[in-house]
Amino acid sequence: MHTRNRRSFCVALAGLPLASCAGDGALAGLPGGREGLVTGVQSGDLLQLDGKETVRLAGLEAPHGDRPYAEASRAMLQKLAQGRRVSLFFSGAETDKAGRTMAQVTDADSRRWLQAALLDQGAARVRTWPDNHAAAAPLFQHEARARRARRGLWAIPFYDVRLPDEVGVEDEGFMLVEGRVKRVGEAGERLYLDFSENWRASLSADIPRQALRTFRTAGQDPFDLEGRLIRLRGPVSARRLLLDHPEQIERLSG
Repeated sequence: MHTRNRRSFCVALAGLPLASCAGDGALAGLPGGREGLVTGVQSGDLLQLDGKETVRLAGLEAPHGDRPYAEASRAMLQKLAQGRRVSLFFSGAETDKAGRTMAQVTDADSRRWLQAALLDQGAARVRTWPDNHAAAAPLFQHEARARRARRGLWAIPFYDVRLPDEVGVEDEGFMLVEGRVKRVGEAGERLYLDFSENWRASLSADIPRQALRTFRTAGQDPFDLEGRLIRLRGPVSARRLLLDHPEQIERLSG
């Protein structure tokens, strides 16, 4: 299909904005482009290609297992991709720790960007990795629109963005947390961000010392965050949120 025709077809699809289709330029220059047929959808962020290759949609965290909205998320991806040919683009490492392909995925015919489409519907949240985060900025924009509109999983209290003192010791898993940094300190091989004077009763964030250079190279020195209002996203356990790359932090105004 001619490029101009593909773009027109994309805009016409279900009233989706162009950004959901062409990636709003976010995928330009990324390596990849190979195609495959979607023969199965395992969850809201896992595809099966050509009956043999498992692809994790890079930049996303969809609900899995018995988590709220997991089946709705899987159904959304199935509607978008099942039986269609897709193109893979690589925004970082091409495989994850489980050996699955990690890719930004577009419909090969319509050029619809699957990650953006899922975020627009509130079917997933943005999750980046130290070795896979090149498309983070536009993905945050798609997530933010759905979050403000409380679409999909954002209508479920389980997925609310939490305040640090709303995270309990029993809470675990991937979370979004917003708070003002009270203190940045050092303890052994980590830096920590506290959000309360009584840090034992509130979530804190840990930055491994070996990740410090990565933050500073990106122009985000953790020590400059003191007093700042920020949004964090990452894995939480025992009221500690692990920060190992700067894309996990969004600076907020106010």
